[in-house]
Amino acid sequence: MLAGMPAFVDHYEVLGVAPTATTLEIRQAYRRLVALEHADLHGGEAAAVERTCDLNLARDVLVDPVRRRQFDLQRGAPTFTSDPLIDSLLRNFGAAPPNVRVQHEPAPDWVRAAAAGIVGAATIVTLAAAAFRAVRMRQR
Repeated sequence: MLAGMPAFVDHYEVLGVAPTATTLEIRQAYRRLVALEHADLHGGEAAAVERTCDLNLARDVLVDPVRRRQFDLQRGAPTFTSDPLIDSLLRNFGAAPPNVRVQHEPAPDWVRAAAAGIVGAATIVTLAAAAFRAVRMRQR
């Protein structure tokens, strides 16, 4: 870590949005803040340049679903599902509760055994059908 840099930067706080914000809300907050605080508006002051870089980084991280999921996990706020694309869709359409991890119990042994039996039976039926077709093709 470089001297003078904070250990962790909360990109949600940089943009002033909630962790449940949609991509559209993040982009709107970014545009609003850049219009107010862009370095070109402040004569290239070092603080303004740094603030613009922080805004750009926050927007880049939070708009990309994969990077946002990694950031949320690093931040300690688990996401709704294990798929960043689904997380993004659910956030954008408002179906996901804010950063809630759904805990599923493992399936009972009898369910796993039944599923294995069904898969095995389906495999046997498929192989039998292929063999039957092969025999019929030879007879022609």
